[in-house]
Amino acid sequence: MTTQPSRREFLRYGAIAGAALVGSFRAESQAAEAEAKQPGAESAAVKNRPDVVIYRGNYPGWPWVARAGKERLVCVFRDDGVHDFSPGGRVMWSASDDLGKTWAPARVVADEPGVDDRNAAVVQLPEGTFLACYNTYTKDRVSRPMVVQSKDGGATWDRPRQIADLDARTRGAPIGLASGDLLIPIYRAPGNGSLAALSPDGGKTWKLSPVPDPKGFLGDEWVVVEVTKERIVGILRNSGAGDGTFWKTESRDGGRSWDRPVRTNVRDARATSPAHFDLHGRTPVLTYADRRMVSVSMVTTTDPEFRTWDLRRRLPCYQYRPDGGPIADGSYPVSAAVGPHRRFIVDYEIRTEGKWIAGYFVDLPREWP
Repeated sequence: MTTQPSRREFLRYGAIAGAALVGSFRAESQAAEAEAKQPGAESAAVKNRPDVVIYRGNYPGWPWVARAGKERLVCVFRDDGVHDFSPGGRVMWSASDDLGKTWAPARVVADEPGVDDRNAAVVQLPEGTFLACYNTYTKDRVSRPMVVQSKDGGATWDRPRQIADLDARTRGAPIGLASGDLLIPIYRAPGNGSLAALSPDGGKTWKLSPVPDPKGFLGDEWVVVEVTKERIVGILRNSGAGDGTFWKTESRDGGRSWDRPVRTNVRDARATSPAHFDLHGRTPVLTYADRRMVSVSMVTTTDPEFRTWDLRRRLPCYQYRPDGGPIADGSYPVSAAVGPHRRFIVDYEIRTEGKWIAGYFVDLPREWP
């Protein structure tokens, strides 16, 4: 649990934020925002160029990275001409056999003609199969959530299967549950709420369970982690309000039902893009844009409810520009463990000097739990 700010500090941060709400986690969030708004304040301490460029393309975006063995990382992403609908949009795949230092040339996973295949994420299941989810996107802005698998290490991919016949999209990767079921966090077209897709038969059939939408919250892109058997925690982006706060929900029955989402104390001070939640060993790690298209941070928590994160020890990971200015597009960071105290963040960056899928190595503080 974090240290509570003094009354004087609370009032000072409240004045900066303008309309502070009661509660210790709100006070911490406003403090972090005030610090983050100092232009270029972190430029001497954090990186502002990628350690590695995984892929250069026309408009590569929305990547996902996953560990796949002792030295292997795999990455999926979409590429084509613009941020919105592109008839040639396709899901791409690349792999690294040295924990992210070098990457193989990208290959195509899914490419339906005239359809934008996008928002991909991937996991390696215990038996070695790679399972990727993504969604199609048509010129009429209608999406369908899909899954596709590879049983030969990503060399070839089976024919994609539709998860559900509804206008819905993907972001977080599939996870294999302790029960043997598969779960994929999806969300209806923006403005319609989050859903969990659960499969008991290896992805052949799927059953959907909704995440409730309480007042002030409307579910959007989200990620999930099974923290203990049948207890699954999700961190969600809220499309119901513009304050940038991340919300948390959980299931205690293996994904069949979900609690009403509640606010965390973490927010994006500039806009909203989805956070990535993972366990680094036993350490919870949240990787997120603290200022979308400006900078990315990590934070941990000792809160068993995953609501109050230790913003006093927020770890600035990188900012895109030395002066703290924004790039044109980016900020969908996701990270994977590549050492006992090291993670590898993958992000997409649309800059004037290039458009690429970027990788950053980040060393975690030794005092993190």
